[in-house]
Amino acid sequence: MKNLKKAIFAAACVAAAATSVFTFAACGGTQTPAEAVQLFAVEATDVGAAGVDADYFVAAEPAATTRANATGLKFAGDLQQLYGAEGGYPQAVIVAMNELIEENPAFITSFLAEVEANAEWLNTASPEVVIDAVSSHLPAGTTPTFTAKNLTAQVIANCGINFVDAKSDKARVTAFLEEMIEVSPTSTALAEDAFFCEELGTASAQSEVDVYMPDGAPALALAKLMAEDMTDFGGTSVTYNVVAANAISSYVTGAEPAAEICVLPVNAAAKLLGNGQTFKMLGTVTNGNLYLLTKDGANITTQNIEELAGKKIGVIQLANVPGLTLKIILNKYDIPFAEQQ
Repeated sequence: MKNLKKAIFAAACVAAAATSVFTFAACGGTQTPAEAVQLFAVEATDVGAAGVDADYFVAAEPAATTRANATGLKFAGDLQQLYGAEGGYPQAVIVAMNELIEENPAFITSFLAEVEANAEWLNTASPEVVIDAVSSHLPAGTTPTFTAKNLTAQVIANCGINFVDAKSDKARVTAFLEEMIEVSPTSTALAEDAFFCEELGTASAQSEVDVYMPDGAPALALAKLMAEDMTDFGGTSVTYNVVAANAISSYVTGAEPAAEICVLPVNAAAKLLGNGQTFKMLGTVTNGNLYLLTKDGANITTQNIEELAGKKIGVIQLANVPGLTLKIILNKYDIPFAEQQ
């Protein structure tokens, strides 16, 4: 049935008349059939804005709540629930430089114990403490993503912060990367076995460690460590840096990467570091913070997801994890989609 439907969709793409005001990549430059979901990229300020023609939007927290509060949009669905697989989809991972793992594994073990404890800490931490922890590690003059207006206990819960070690999460991460490649072959790469840190030794050394993370939900994964000023791990000094999300990859690339430890989107980590030659994945830290928003009060679930057929959906970061995850979900339910060019 799935193949038949895709064949019908492909035939419709070829046969469609070229009268649409849009051109869609999935149809090789021809008009898409009416049943296809029409995907297009938006900036955060476009979500719910007047003049933006969309039936739904996809946004990550805290942007989802910020735009809902500003525009009257309502939450219409949780992409983690729509994805449906056991454990959901992994969104961001934490990696460490091989040299650090080999020379100072005792520090890595202690550090990860605090990362794991972070999820429970977030359950009771006040938003004010979390905001201060993250914003105090931004470069001077940077406008923080989290403010008193958009960070609540519910938003923190919506961010899906939970540490899963690399050995336990290898199969789930690999499966998600395979799904990404199916819907967008150049979006990522399969990570090699060497990328996953499965064993840690006991050696200890004095180190100076720079930790980088993108502003936004991924920074919450280390909020406890920053709030409690965990800068000394038995002779290893740690500096925390919260940076712009669109620049995070630059801290793990080049001849001398700036980061010894870094939080990255799962697809970027696999594509840039997946051979395991310079960095290894220590674990997953965020597990789904993407939501559907709409003005009409619809509630999209696995039981009625077909209602998205033929709709226009604006996606923040269409080419990255948010857009790829939506495409994977649509693909699971045999709902054709096309990108506006």
